[in-house]
Amino acid sequence: GPLVKTVMTRCIHCTRCVRFTTEVAGISELGLIGRGEDAEITTYLEKAMTSELQGNVIDLCPVGALTSKPYAFHARPWELVKTESIDVMDALG
Repeated sequence: GPLVKTVMTRCIHCTRCVRFTTEVAGISELGLIGRGEDAEITTYLEKAMTSELQGNVIDLCPVGALTSKPYAFHARPWELVKTESIDVMDALG
């Protein structure tokens, strides 16, 4: 889909994303194809994900095999906001 980018060389086949789309979203868009070391999590028939909840699988993936297309290898907007803080390792505080 337009939000999810896959890097299947990182995938550990935990099937969190598959279980989320099936059990929570109620749509069987993702599945495990193949067996053993040839197994790969993908959409059936190479279709794009159409669920409104497709962005949630990005947060579910423990190893980063599913990443956000708009923010792949870029800083997130909330990480760019400067805030006042105190450095506990600095003598000046």
